[in-house]
Amino acid sequence: MDIIADLMKQVATGDNLSLISKSVGSDEKSVQSALGMGIPMIMGSMAQTAQKPGGADMITSMMGQMGGSNPIDNLGGFLGSSAASGGSGMAHSILGSQMAPISNAIAQKTGLPPAVVEKILAIATPMIMGYVTKSMGGKQVDQQGLASLLGDQSKMAMQSSPDASRLAERVLGSQKDAAGVPGVLKKFLGK
Repeated sequence: MDIIADLMKQVATGDNLSLISKSVGSDEKSVQSALGMGIPMIMGSMAQTAQKPGGADMITSMMGQMGGSNPIDNLGGFLGSSAASGGSGMAHSILGSQMAPISNAIAQKTGLPPAVVEKILAIATPMIMGYVTKSMGGKQVDQQGLASLLGDQSKMAMQSSPDASRLAERVLGSQKDAAGVPGVLKKFLGK
């Protein structure tokens, strides 16, 4: 199972991409490009977070906040609800201090303003949480199981997305320490 590929297919289905684009005030091509780079970065950060003490609990709690729903199943309803505003908090919790460097790098690549990229990441984070929850089929997993699932998904995402991989290398090159997203990506990219 490739959560990222499945999620990107769902984003491109029906009106989903159009709804996201309208929500952030940008064109579909740029939004799809930003999602294609941002979703693997979010997944990588989730994998890193799940490996830390209390990290899996934090992610599980965020998944619980989704109430068993997956925003992609009713994206129009999600984007029009107060739940969508919670995506920003989720994205900041997952990406932490890497939010600005990732947003800036994606903005540079897509031509979107960093603030729009942050909105896209805020929409994508709950979609990923919902999709991961759905892929687990309601089963409880321990910290190691969640970290393993997210790590495997992150690795697949980086291998299948040259843009995300290049973005990770750029963010890696601009970071002095190996914490957060760069740390996990450094391990996956063999840097």
